[in-house]
Amino acid sequence: MVNVCLLAMADYRKPKAIGKGLSEPVTSTPRVRLSCELCRQRKVKCDKLDPCTNCQRFGATCVPVERARLPRGRSGRLTAKGAPGQDNSLKERVSRLEELLRELTEHGDDTIKTQSGLSSSQEGSAATKEADKSEPYIENSFWADILRQIHDVRGASSHGSNDDGRASDSNATNYRDLLAMPRAVNPSIATGESLLSMYAEKKLCRMFLEKIDPIFKILHAPSLRTFILDGKPYLDYEPGHLAPTALACAVYFAAACSVSEDESLSLFGCNKSFLVARYQQEAETTLARADFMTSNDLTILQAFVLFLLASRSQDSSRRVWTMMSMALRIGQALSLHFPEAPFPVRPFERELRRRLWLGIGFLDIQCSLDRASEPMIRADWLQSNPPSNVNDSDISFGMVGPVHESPGFTDMTFSMITLKAQYTARLLNFADFTDPTVRSVAKRQQLVNEYQETTSKLLQHSQPDKVPFHWFTRQVAENINTVMQLIALRPLQRNLNFIPPRVRGDRLLQLSVDVLKKAHKIITDPRAIPWRLVEHMFVPWHSLAIAISELCVCEDLTLMERFWAPVREAYDHLGDLIADSRKGMIWKPMEKIMAQAEAKRKELLEASNLSPQYPSSSLFPGNAFSQVPACSQANIQQPLALSGDVISTTGVYAHTGVPMVTLPETMGLGSWPSVWDAVDFGCPGAPNEMSWLNYENFIEDVYGNIDYTLISH
Repeated sequence: MVNVCLLAMADYRKPKAIGKGLSEPVTSTPRVRLSCELCRQRKVKCDKLDPCTNCQRFGATCVPVERARLPRGRSGRLTAKGAPGQDNSLKERVSRLEELLRELTEHGDDTIKTQSGLSSSQEGSAATKEADKSEPYIENSFWADILRQIHDVRGASSHGSNDDGRASDSNATNYRDLLAMPRAVNPSIATGESLLSMYAEKKLCRMFLEKIDPIFKILHAPSLRTFILDGKPYLDYEPGHLAPTALACAVYFAAACSVSEDESLSLFGCNKSFLVARYQQEAETTLARADFMTSNDLTILQAFVLFLLASRSQDSSRRVWTMMSMALRIGQALSLHFPEAPFPVRPFERELRRRLWLGIGFLDIQCSLDRASEPMIRADWLQSNPPSNVNDSDISFGMVGPVHESPGFTDMTFSMITLKAQYTARLLNFADFTDPTVRSVAKRQQLVNEYQETTSKLLQHSQPDKVPFHWFTRQVAENINTVMQLIALRPLQRNLNFIPPRVRGDRLLQLSVDVLKKAHKIITDPRAIPWRLVEHMFVPWHSLAIAISELCVCEDLTLMERFWAPVREAYDHLGDLIADSRKGMIWKPMEKIMAQAEAKRKELLEASNLSPQYPSSSLFPGNAFSQVPACSQANIQQPLALSGDVISTTGVYAHTGVPMVTLPETMGLGSWPSVWDAVDFGCPGAPNEMSWLNYENFIEDVYGNIDYTLISH
C-alpha cells in the first residue's frame, strides 16, 4: 500500500510539460458540444461528432447544439461565496499529505509513526476522536492521519458541490431506499468469497439464459452472451457504461432467484438467501446509479423490468405491484406503447422495444391478478404492437432489412402465447362488462376459442415428446386455456347484470381441480425443472376459489372425498405463494369459504357415520385424482340455441351476423380440456344458485376486504 501511495504521489509531483500557449490565461468563454437536436428528440446517446454517427446512419441533417459555458463546477467560476477559502483549505490538506509521504520516503515507517502521532495530538483531541469514530479499525496512527486527511478533503469537496442539488451519490441513496426489498440476510462485503468471482457471474448468466430467458423474452440472448460470457462490449455501448452494468446485475439477480438451495450450495458455496440478497443489493445500487427513473436508455429499463420479475418471486408484498407503475410510465416516456416510435429506430431496436413492452404488460396483468385489481395497460396497447415470432438468430444489431416471422416453434413462441393470454384476460376480467365483447357468455366463449386457435397455430410445429421446453410450453398453454374457460363463467369482477349459464353436473369442479393438478405437475415434472420460476408467475387462486365454492354445495360424499384432497393440498400450498401471503386481501375470503366447505364435509361425514380422513395425495403421480374422467373438446355437445346461429364444430352460440371462430379439434397436439359441452347456453343459472352465490360472495369479500398487512401486529 505504501508503494502504491509513493508511486501515485511521485507521478503527481512530476513537472508537467506546458506548451507555449497554455501558460497564458484563457480569456475567451469556453464552449461545450451537447447532443444534437435529433438525438435529443429520439432520446438516444449522441457521440457529438459533426455530423454525429446516428444522423449519418439515418441520412438526417445533424443540427449541433452548443452552450456558451461549461457545466457548473467545471467552468472555473466560483460556485459559492466562500470558494477561495475552501480552495486554500484543500491545498493545505493536500500539502499535508505530500509532507507525510515525503517523510515516509526519507525516514521510514518508524519515524513517521512517531511524527504522525505527535502531529495528530497537536491538532486537538476533537479531530482525533472524529477520526477514530469514522475509522475505528485503524490502529497505526500514521495511516489514521492519512485517512483522516483524505476524509476531510472529500468532505470539503462534497460541501462545495451541495449547491447543485443533484449529487449522484445522494440520488443513489434515495433510489436505493425506494427499491429496498426485505432481505433474508445482510451480506457482508467479503472479497474472498467465490460468489464475487468471474466464474460465478458467468455461471449465473448461463442459468439465466437457460431458465428465465425462454419464459420471459425481453432480451437478445446472443448479445447478452457476447457481453457477459465473451467479455465484449454490449451492442454499441462504450466499455464501462452504466446501462450494460445495470443489465448484467439484473441478470445475475434474476438467475440467483431461479436456483435451488442445493444448486446454490454446490455451485456457489453459499446459501440461496445469501446469493439472492447479494445480487439484489448490487442490482439496486446499479439501477440507482444509472438514474433509472429519468433515464431514456432502453437497456436500463430492461434491467429494471428484470429486477421486478425477480423481486416478485422473493417478495409477496405490494412493492412490485406498486413499482410496476414506474416501469409503465418509463415505458410510455420511451413511446413503447405506440405501434411505431415517433422517431427513427432500427429494426433490431424496434424488436427489442416491442419485446420489452410485452414483458411490462405481462408483469402488469400478473400483478393485477395477484391482487384482483385492474391492470394499467389496455388490451389494445398490446394487440396493436406485438413483437415478431422469430428466433434470436434471425435478428442482429446491425440488420437493415425487415424482420421476417418464422412459421415454426421459435424463441418467442412462449411469449407470443402469453401475449394472447393476457390480451384475452384483460377483456374477460377487467372491461367492467361495458365492452360488448364480454357481455354475453357466447362471446366470452368466443374469446377463449380465439386464444385456443392462436395457441394451436403457434404450437403446430412443436415437438413435446422430444423437446422438454416444447412440452412445458404445451402444458402451460393448455392450463391457461382451462383457466380462461373458468374466468368466462366465473369472472374476477362482480357485476349484478351478469348471470352465468347453468353448468351441468360437476364439470366446473372437475375443471378447476384439473387446473390445480396441472399447475403442480408443471413445477414438479423433471422436464420442467429449469423453469420452476413459473410457479410465481401463475398462482391459480381463482381456480381454487371455484373448486371450494363448488364443494360448499356438494351433496355427494363420494364426490366430496374424491376432490377434497387435491383442493386441501392446493389450499395449504398456495397460501405461501399468493400476494401478501396468508394475511392479504385474497386469502382472508379464501379462509372463509374454506371453513364453509369443511363444515359441509363434516355434515356429510356425520350423516354417513364416517370419520374424516384424506385419501391418498392427489397432487402427485399415481394419485386418486388421475381417475377423474378427462373432458375434452372432442366431446362437445351442441348447446340449446337462443335466437341466433350455432357453430356445430365448436358448440358456440352466436348472434346472426357475428363472425365466429372455427377451431381445429387437434393439430397434432391432442384434445383440449373443455367445459362447454356441459354448459346450458339456453338455460341461464338461477340468480340464487348456491355455487354461484358462494363464488360471488367470495369476490365481493375480496374487493370489500381491507388489506390486513396494514394492521400492526
